[in-house]
Parts: sequence; structure tokens; C-alpha cells
Amino acid sequence: MRLLLAFCLLPILCAAFHGTVHVSGQLKCNGQPYAEELVQVWEHKFIGHEVWFEEWTDRYGNFSITASGHEHGFSFSVYPYIWIPNYCGTEKEGDYRCTKNLVQIYVPKDFVSYADHPRVYNIGTVDLEKAKGKSYQKIEKIFGYHQECRSY
Repeated sequence: MRLLLAFCLLPILCAAFHGTVHVSGQLKCNGQPYAEELVQVWEHKFIGHEVWFEEWTDRYGNFSITASGHEHGFSFSVYPYIWIPNYCGTEKEGDYRCTKNLVQIYVPKDFVSYADHPRVYNIGTVDLEKAKGKSYQKIEKIFGYHQECRSY
């Protein structure tokens, strides 16, 4: 009986779910292009998260990213999201500038392709001065996950 159960669970444990997304949009900061800034596509894993692709916005704040990845194991789908470190309106403190918040936008399932030809998910124009950041639990804040800092 145990052997039969193990045999039935083996395909689930060894399965890999492939997903591809194409995300585009324009980022602004107080109405001005959020130029030459990082935009990433991540995927929420059963344990942790994985970066699929990253790109920098152009001088007009535009980006267009096609990314793909795999989920192995217990998750039966992929759950990609856009990750934007938001430095809009922040000031340099000493040798560092830290994000005001970190913006996370999930890609709707209708825009995740399980082949290599996804529909384009256009987030439109997002002004990061008004964008709501991801909320963090207290333990995440203790370990510094609630912001990113860069040195100059």
C-alpha cells in the first residue's frame, strides 16, 4: 500500500510547472519619468522567492520584460510578480539612499502562459510617489527586508 501511495505521489513531487510572462508599463516619480531604475520579475515559490529577470527603465520610465521560470514540487502553478524598489522622493543620508517602499504587483493568472508566447500585461503608468508599498511583518523588518539601500 505504501509503495502504491509513493508511486502515486511521485509525479506530483517531481513535476515542474513552466510559466512565461510579458510585462510592460511606465513608471513616474512626481510626474517625471522614473528613468534608469530597476524593475524585476520574481516568482513566489513554495519556500521563498526567485528572480526570473531584471531590467532597467529607459529614460522615459518605460520597461518591457519577458521572463520565464519553473516551479517544482507542491505548487501547481507559477505566481510571478513585478518588484520595484521605490526610491522616488527619497534623499541621500550620508553615503546611502534607502527606498521609501518596495512595490509589488502580481501578474494576473490570465497573463501567465504555460507556453512561450504570453499575452502582454501592461500595468499602465504608475506614479511611484503615490504607489502603495508591500506591507511587511515585524520579523521581516527586523532583518531589513522592508527596504533596500544603495551606496553612492
